[in-house]
Amino acid sequence: MLRFTGGALTGLLLAGCVPEGSGGGEVGETTATSTRAGGETTTDQHAESIRGIVFNSASRDVTLFDPTTNQVTGSRPTNAVVRWLSNEQHYWDGESVWTYDYPNNDLQAIAVNPRTFEVGKRVLVGEGPGHSFVLSPDNKRGYVNSAGSDVVAVVDPIAGEVVERVQTGAYP
Repeated sequence: MLRFTGGALTGLLLAGCVPEGSGGGEVGETTATSTRAGGETTTDQHAESIRGIVFNSASRDVTLFDPTTNQVTGSRPTNAVVRWLSNEQHYWDGESVWTYDYPNNDLQAIAVNPRTFEVGKRVLVGEGPGHSFVLSPDNKRGYVNSAGSDVVAVVDPIAGEVVERVQTGAYP
């Protein structure tokens, strides 16, 4: 279960607004339990458009579920391996879920659209693997560790580029 603070929009990851009837298909063995952000309730009309989202890295898809009943409602493919989204890290910028991927060991900061589950931005960071991505509280910078390059890369999410590389010890 992920913890959200700072308003209803930050709860979009687990209470994602996904059009009714979208998704479908087989579901993997990933399970999740969720509560609505802040424990709030909604009207029946609003509840119909709320879907919980579980990113499945092995199968490169998401499992959609109804957070009021915890019933799986479908699945959708993604075009990236969405990794480590922690309840202790800020990764929602108001439009996208920011995380990282490292296809072919090329570490990238990625912005995932929570409606389509497609990557909208990819920022090449360095050599993988990576282990976390976090946005600053004002969403103006993102930080991702590049274990293969021994740096923490500072990403400008709006420009979609690395603006600084902070040298660290081996394998940050």
